[in-house]
Amino acid sequence: MAFSIDLNLLRTFVVVYRAKNLTAAAESLRISQPAVSHAIRRLRDHFDDPLFVRTGTGVRPTRFAADLYAEISAPLSQIVARTEDGTRFDPGTSQRRFRIALTDLGEAVLLPRILLATGGPASRIAIEVVPLDIDTVVRDVLSRDIDAAITSSPLPGPVRQETLFQDRYACLVPADLEDDEGRVRVEDLRRLPEARVGNSAGHRAITEAVLTLGAGVLSRRPQVEVPRFTALPWIVARSGFVAIVPIDAFSALPLPAGAKLLELPFSSPTTSVHLISHPDASAASANAWFLDSIRSALAR
Repeated sequence: MAFSIDLNLLRTFVVVYRAKNLTAAAESLRISQPAVSHAIRRLRDHFDDPLFVRTGTGVRPTRFAADLYAEISAPLSQIVARTEDGTRFDPGTSQRRFRIALTDLGEAVLLPRILLATGGPASRIAIEVVPLDIDTVVRDVLSRDIDAAITSSPLPGPVRQETLFQDRYACLVPADLEDDEGRVRVEDLRRLPEARVGNSAGHRAITEAVLTLGAGVLSRRPQVEVPRFTALPWIVARSGFVAIVPIDAFSALPLPAGAKLLELPFSSPTTSVHLISHPDASAASANAWFLDSIRSALAR
């Protein structure tokens, strides 16, 4: 790669690659779409490759673009972080963009509090949320593809992990189901089909703990498995299923009329919700501020 290439062009390339859409990339960069198109044209000329091919919903990267992204995304993020840290970070005037990985439940319950802690509607700070994938989150944090993640699963590898708060589990049931002094009855748990969130959401360990405590009551195999927590209340309300869910998070959500929360008929395991970040994240003032904002927003 020639050293004369403009780093801003590469930043534009990375944002387009992630967004897969020129309009979304322009909004993310806070520049016009023609400016994004012009940057991509310059990069096409430089690399002698189309880089992106138009699709019905946006653009698709070429094989060369995918290889280029894999090579430059992490070092470019480090260069940008060091450059920005060379000047005093002022959250009141900065237009810095942070990326955080959350489950859909985190988006609904935790993100509004994080947005307020980072300045709310008046802030010029931008936050991009990406879906949490427990299988890739360590790699994404270490490569600086994301600045932070929030998960209920402890993770391997040299990432920084700190406990934000603890939650426990309850049972989401049809609203007309009879209860036993606020608890779901064992016979109903055995009788009713279960809906469960898949392992990509990071609840594998806690699911195993619930199944162990509920051995003989809960089936090891759910009748339906979904990728998102927020689908569960509607499945329970409209289809007569039950679902084991984190109680504090679901207590903060408006449930449909056909669903309600009940305590489990056995001891509920406690789960710790973790903030995941790069081991060196606090060395950069912007990242340190972002992590502190998350901590203060979610402290209990």
